[in-house]
Amino acid sequence: MTDRFRISARPGLLAAVLGVCIAVLLTVSMTIVDLAGEAQIVRRQRLVAGTARDYFVAFAHEEGLAAMARALDRRDRLEAGAFTFAVFDDAGRLIGGDTIMPFRQLPGPGFSTLAAAGRSYEVLVQPMATSGTLAIFEDLADRQSFRNAVLGAVFAALLVSLLAVGAASIWLQRLLVRRARGIAVAAERIAGGDLSARAPAVPGGDVFDDLGRSVNAMLARIEELLGDLRLVTDSLAHDLRLPLARLRAALAQAADPALPESERLAQIERADLGADQILATLSSLLDIARAESGLSRESIAPLDLRPLVEEIVELFTPMIEDAGQTLTLTLPDGPTVIPVHALLLRQALGNLLHNASRYGGQGAAITVGLGATPTGAAITVADDGPGVAAGDRERVLHRFVRLDESRTLQGSGLGLAIVAACAKLHGGTVRLEDAAPGLRVVLELGE
Repeated sequence: MTDRFRISARPGLLAAVLGVCIAVLLTVSMTIVDLAGEAQIVRRQRLVAGTARDYFVAFAHEEGLAAMARALDRRDRLEAGAFTFAVFDDAGRLIGGDTIMPFRQLPGPGFSTLAAAGRSYEVLVQPMATSGTLAIFEDLADRQSFRNAVLGAVFAALLVSLLAVGAASIWLQRLLVRRARGIAVAAERIAGGDLSARAPAVPGGDVFDDLGRSVNAMLARIEELLGDLRLVTDSLAHDLRLPLARLRAALAQAADPALPESERLAQIERADLGADQILATLSSLLDIARAESGLSRESIAPLDLRPLVEEIVELFTPMIEDAGQTLTLTLPDGPTVIPVHALLLRQALGNLLHNASRYGGQGAAITVGLGATPTGAAITVADDGPGVAAGDRERVLHRFVRLDESRTLQGSGLGLAIVAACAKLHGGTVRLEDAAPGLRVVLELGE
């Protein structure tokens, strides 16, 4: 949206908008109240005048025109009200009531509005069947006074209500801006390179606290990814330097024209093995990155884990037996079907069996188990070798982490990192436990 159409949320602009809204609402409300109230007043006053007319017409029919005239004179002397009465005989002479206007100036029968003696009246003229004419005058000044009183009360009530709403709106707007500014300040600090900045948030708070927690979770994830990126780049620089140096040295020696052919082929083979090692490391890193970012979710599909585990165990059995080790498999009686990424799970289970055989030692007993959990399934791989110290079990799940005693063995340090990424992709966890003796790795997969 262009700046021409952008609306600022500053308090001054909000106050101006609220002022205009209050003025418009007051104008519209008072117009509606005036029209509706005027209609009600007219209806009520005409009903009163009509009731009085019916009464005096009936009185004249029963008592006579002269008696009605005397009653009107007596009423004018005893009470004063919004209505004034006058009765005329058939000749047009005033015989009772008040003289506001002569008979000849009276309008036709029914209700009419006219002016007399500088005042406005609504008059009801009623010819009587017996004889004479009854005229009922209402002074519209009284009606206007009543109307003004009603409008004044309504205006005051509306004004107080709208001002209260306006004040509450300004206060709420200031509160919202202040809460949003806290998140904006955190974002500015992040943009400035301070990855430790966090938005203000309290447990059980309002929607801004919920937003702050979501932003903080996102920031924590970004900080974690950036930390992993630094670790990856540092580890790549460290762990790939030697294979690349060996590859370069092998190729340099193979290019020596004085080198015997057999030695040249040996150097080329050594370079080929080094290239395979580098490609395997990069491939493992890509698998981890895809799993941790969720890009592999499109390959997740329901699968029975029993035949998958049997297949991987059968594949590794010859290698384990050649190493003088034993492998035992425990499976549930029925199928265990959950949504999984089959390729990544095969790789993770293969890494666990490879590690168990590699670090279990001569004559190690390796066990593999599959079982159901309340949320999915769990695959367990255990050995009775030297195991991993409790302080290192969390650390070895990260990329390129190898314990000191394992650095003499060839490897990239990505095996357990792939297992952890597999668990994360499936909404599960991976735990390293003491098998007493040895190490037990529990890979839990959620549904």
